Amino acid sequence: MRILLVLLASTLIGACAGRKDERTKCVETALEFPALSEGVAVFDDMSGQVVEARSGYWISRNGHSPMMMASLTKPLVAQEVRRRVSSEELSLNQSIGDVLAIPDLSRETKVVTIQQLLQHRGGFDRHVVDPLFATASSSCHSAVAEVLSRKPDFLPGTATIYSNSGYCVLGEILMQSVSSTPLDATLEAALKSQLGAAGGWVGSLQDLHAALKKGFPLVELEPSPTLPDGSHYAYGWRSWPSSPVHARWTHFGRLPGMVSIALTDGKDALLVAHFLGNPLDVEATSEELGQRLWLCMVASRQ
Repeated sequence: MRILLVLLASTLIGACAGRKDERTKCVETALEFPALSEGVAVFDDMSGQVVEARSGYWISRNGHSPMMMASLTKPLVAQEVRRRVSSEELSLNQSIGDVLAIPDLSRETKVVTIQQLLQHRGGFDRHVVDPLFATASSSCHSAVAEVLSRKPDFLPGTATIYSNSGYCVLGEILMQSVSSTPLDATLEAALKSQLGAAGGWVGSLQDLHAALKKGFPLVELEPSPTLPDGSHYAYGWRSWPSSPVHARWTHFGRLPGMVSIALTDGKDALLVAHFLGNPLDVEATSEELGQRLWLCMVASRQ
């Protein structure tokens, strides 16, 4: 009897494996990546169904496991801003001084616009010290208080400098502004957390995939000035020129012990993934990983 059960289990496993489409098999292979471990991905397969892949059968985590998503919070925050812009509850040209009642707001900072915050052009630098991580007790709330009480590091609108603090300010705007539609409960919890709008979203990859899909199709914002590689930021997503190796839109997140990534064409195909690990060069690792995973999404269309 035991031999029969083993044979039956082997047959079922083989049948399930045979039902995986080419894209799913490719993603499983791409999840095996140096310097990272326990990779899990949720994505649209070739038939349009939302499926998941893991880098090994032994991994206990899956697409329904709660995980910290770090900076993948930002596209969700930008998505909510975009919704309020569409409903005319907010305007891209509104300045911080127009929408936040903060008595110590510096004259130079109060003119920074919502669009500049969305696109990391508010003039806030983090190359010396990131206010979000200045001390163990630092938070999005303290980062907002710090950057809004002084002049920006650069003239707003003149350069793209990735800023956690800028998104913390956007989170404060969302919390203080009146909306005809209540905030999603998970997003609201993220905004109230220590990492706030910069990285406080906690949930499963399945939930993240569904939440991001609500913002499709993605839309552009003015691309100038671009980054040296030709990319720029729109509503929380990094927008890339047409390329055979890059997804049209990307974003990655990083906290100690983990890396998250999101890749999409902005219309139909979306892949979100989560890994454990501490790569030395997280930007280079995320870019190479993103290219490997997106190749699976593109090659399987052929």
